[in-house]
This record gives sequence, structure tokens and C-alpha cells, in this order.
Amino acid sequence: MDKKQIRFTIRNKGGKLGGQTIKHDVPAFDWETFKNLPNAETFVKKSYFAAAQRIVREIHEGKNSTDEDHLQSVDSLITRSVKFTQKEIKDWLKSRDWEQAHFKVDKNKAIELMETNLPLLANSKSSFPEQLRNRAAEIVAEIADTGADPIADYLWVMLTQEIKKDDLLESL
Repeated sequence: MDKKQIRFTIRNKGGKLGGQTIKHDVPAFDWETFKNLPNAETFVKKSYFAAAQRIVREIHEGKNSTDEDHLQSVDSLITRSVKFTQKEIKDWLKSRDWEQAHFKVDKNKAIELMETNLPLLANSKSSFPEQLRNRAAEIVAEIADTGADPIADYLWVMLTQEIKKDDLLESL
């Protein structure tokens, strides 16, 4: 079985390992193998409903700008639970082949707009100009990698899910 090293730092909340960085080898994740394992479906369902419970709690607590839109579909719930940082999105944008995209306006200005605003989706779905969201989603699809591209999938959902008008006002 293949192994992968994970590395993480534990928050310092007064615990014995607080502030320490831990490294450990764990079984590497392989989707094809995983989905055929006994209890894989149960594991995913439990994880899914734990994420749903967290989102519902955040809605009721008025926490983390979480709202009903995050529960409008399975895609929305997954996207809310699988976060990408602004740096990860910026790095993804830098690695794109922009020649794949078809622009209706000046290409350089459009790329600059995308590189400035798409990373902000890591913090708020309201951060991208509403009138440009669908077009930006089309461009993301054009520059996405063939096959699995988790950041493109994340951006697609963030750009195409419905936004309540109140959300845009709250972001001001």
C-alpha cells in the first residue's frame, strides 16, 4: 500500500502538543480503491452530514457569513466544506493556458480582472461582480484542466450558485 506523508501544525490552545508540527505517514488516497471499500459510502455519508450540521449551526449562529445559499445543492454544500485559499487560487490562475479562453473584450484586461477577483471567492461568494459571474464561469471552464480540476470545480460552483441580493449588500 502506498503511503503519503501528512504534515500539520496543531493550534496552541494549551494542549500538550500545542504549537507543534507533526509529520506522519498515512495510506495514500486513491478514489478508485476508496469507493469500493467496505463502509466507504457510510464514511462519506457521515462526513457529508457532519458538514451539513456544521453549516446549519453556522447559519443559526450567524457565523462565518454562512447562509441558506450554502445548502441549495449538494455542490454548494461540498464547495462550502472544501475550501481553497486565495494563494491556491492565485497559483492555479498563474498555471493556466489563457490561449484556451475566448474573450469578448480586451484579453489582458479580462485576465487581470479574473486574476484580481477570482481569488477573493476563497472568502466570499459575493466578491465577484454579479453581472460578470456567468461569463467568468465560462472562462474558468475553458481554462480548466481536462479531467479532475478541483479548483476549477470550486470556482465554477462559487460563480454559478444563486446569491441572495442581501448578501451583496452585507458585503459592503
